[in-house]
Amino acid sequence: MVPEITVQLYSVREQAAADYEGTLRAIADMGFGNVEPAGYPGSSVAEASKLFAALGLKAPSCHGPLPVGDNKNQIMDDALTMGHQFIITGCPPNFKEDFKSADSIKALAALYCEAADVAAEHGIQVGYHNHDWDLLEVDGQPGYRYFLANTPESVLWEADLFWVARAGRNPVDFVKEIGARGKLLHFKDGIVTAEGEFTEAETEDGKIMVSSAKPFLPAGSGQVDLAAAAAVACYTQYVAVELDSYEGDMMQAVQESYTYLTSKGIARGNK
Repeated sequence: MVPEITVQLYSVREQAAADYEGTLRAIADMGFGNVEPAGYPGSSVAEASKLFAALGLKAPSCHGPLPVGDNKNQIMDDALTMGHQFIITGCPPNFKEDFKSADSIKALAALYCEAADVAAEHGIQVGYHNHDWDLLEVDGQPGYRYFLANTPESVLWEADLFWVARAGRNPVDFVKEIGARGKLLHFKDGIVTAEGEFTEAETEDGKIMVSSAKPFLPAGSGQVDLAAAAAVACYTQYVAVELDSYEGDMMQAVQESYTYLTSKGIARGNK
C-alpha cells in the first residue's frame, strides 16, 4: 500500500509561531491528513489536540524527548493525548557527543532501549531521526551501525534521505539496510553538495541544527533520488515532507512537495 503523507511541522515553525491555527488550517487545506509536531509554538498539547480533531488532522508521530527520567510520565501522557504511535527524537540528547565513539553510541542505544520499554506499555514505539554526522565512520564502522546492533528492531530509524545523501551514503541502500525500522521516512530534498557547516544552536524550545547555507528545496527539485528510495521502501507507513529552511515561500514549498510526492505515487494524501 502507498504510504500516507505527513509533514514535519518544524518546517513551518515561523508561520506556526505567528498563527498556529491558521498555519494548521492551511496545511489541512493542502491535503495533508497527518502532521508530525515538533513542539507546539503558541499553543499547547491540550489545545493542539482539539485543533487537530477539528481540522481532521492526525499526528501519528512527533519529534520530542524520550520517555525516560523524571518527565517520562508527562511525555507519555502528552503522546497519548495527541494519539501518537511513534515518538521520534529529532536529535539525540547530547547531539554529536553521543556519536563520538562506539561506547558513547552503545550508551545511547541503551537509553533508547529503556525508552522503548516505557513506550511499549502504551503501544507506542520510539525512534531515532538522523542527520549526517551520525552516519560517519566511528571506530572502524559507520556510527549508526553500533546503534542498530544494540537496539531491537522495534526501535525505529526515521531516515532523513537528504542527510543520508549528505553523508555520502546511497539513500536506496540505506532504506534497504534499515528494513522494518523504516516505518517513517523523511523525503527531504535539496542541494546535497551545498557548502556550509551545520552547527548546534540553543533556542527557547531546545537545541536545533542551523547552517550558513540553505540547501533545502521542495521534494523533487533537488539532488536526492526520492523516487528510487520510494521504490524500495516496502516497510514505510508514512512519508514526511520537511525543509529545515528555505529561501522562498515555505508554505509554497510544502505545497509543491505535497504535489510532487502524491502525483508520483510516492505517498497518498486527501487530495
